[in-house]
Amino acid sequence: MNYFLSRSDKLYSAPCRFHRFFNNSRLFGTFVVLIAFSFSACQRQTSSPSLPPVSVTVAKPVDREVVTYVEFTGNTAAVNSVDIRARVSGYLDKVNFTEGSIVKAGDLLFVIDPRPYQAALDQAQANLEQAKAQYDLAQSNFTRSEDLKQRGVISPQDYQTTLASKEQANAGVLSNQAALATAKLNMEFTEIRSPIDGRTSTYGFTIGNLIAAGDTSSSGTLTSIISVDPAYVYFNVEERAMLAYQEAMRSGKITRTADSKVVVEMQLANEEGYPHKGYVDFVDNKVDPSSGTIRTRGVFPNKDEIIRPGLFARVRLPSGPQFKALLISDLAIGYDQGQPIVYVVGADDVATAKSVQLGALSDGLRVIEKGISADDKIVVNGIIHLRPGTKVAAKDGNMADFAGGLRRQVSTAPPEEMQKTEKQPASTPQAKQSAGKSE
Repeated sequence: MNYFLSRSDKLYSAPCRFHRFFNNSRLFGTFVVLIAFSFSACQRQTSSPSLPPVSVTVAKPVDREVVTYVEFTGNTAAVNSVDIRARVSGYLDKVNFTEGSIVKAGDLLFVIDPRPYQAALDQAQANLEQAKAQYDLAQSNFTRSEDLKQRGVISPQDYQTTLASKEQANAGVLSNQAALATAKLNMEFTEIRSPIDGRTSTYGFTIGNLIAAGDTSSSGTLTSIISVDPAYVYFNVEERAMLAYQEAMRSGKITRTADSKVVVEMQLANEEGYPHKGYVDFVDNKVDPSSGTIRTRGVFPNKDEIIRPGLFARVRLPSGPQFKALLISDLAIGYDQGQPIVYVVGADDVATAKSVQLGALSDGLRVIEKGISADDKIVVNGIIHLRPGTKVAAKDGNMADFAGGLRRQVSTAPPEEMQKTEKQPASTPQAKQSAGKSE
């Protein structure tokens, strides 16, 4: 019995101590304050702070007539290109132009020592004079022979001899005339002149070098000349594009020049907007089966000599007639799960995502075939900070000012992640430790 009484005393002793704890007013008050503080801290952690409006720039799409194009890559080339070589051998006596200068057809470029060829010319001239004198003598003898033959005082054999002598002398004259003509040509060839208008290259030889006639190797080139204006651009058109283009031409949808030539536009590597306007003047007669393309050539004016042979070029051809379209900058285009979207700001200053269908570029702006209207205020700057339903502080802009921008690959972020990003403290050990304590 005493044992059970002692156990019951111990059982009732704990509630008595707890009762004495609550009877202590100071300890009870502290306990209540701690509970209230913990509850308010949990409330602060679970409540989401309101985010400020995102500053963006909005602009209405550009509404204008555009033309769709198909684009190709190619290389520039000269219309005329000539390697200057010597036609006669000899020592180079004179160089009459400056490297890289513009020359006209007929301008004197080089002079080969003409003295040997002048002597050969004089010799040919003398030989011709001698042949003419022999012919005159033979002709006189033949005339007398004819008179004697008519009077019957000359034998037929003597008559035939004088006739043959005359014909032989005549052949000698013709032979020496040909030799004289050759000597004159060789004399002319000592002066090497430009066959075309164009710009020269460097000297292949300098004064005093021996030049061999007819040297067709690269080492035999005295200089090269290329024409400047106009210029060619060669490009390869893919088979399907060629067939579609031919169909558009037959239906009259392709823009042509005043003389019915197909318009083509070109830009160099450092240019934009295809500033060079020309026309197609040649299409090859067959498609290359190995590449499925056909070689095409455009002609472009080049008065300012910007187009040099061998440059990389981008070429575009119109693929249809003009049509009215809405255009925006590529900077306004984002992507949600791979689909292109734009953000439109309504009267309530809330950004709404709209799916769009993209078209071709036109003067740095993207044609939007479907998804927007002419009165939509489209976010063109600040799209990376938006998600559907975001409150914005919009500033008006001009869509044309953003032409030429690159398309941004943007995916919309869910609200929870954005809020976590806004709330997340600096990733330092002290910050992490304080965040763990608050939890």
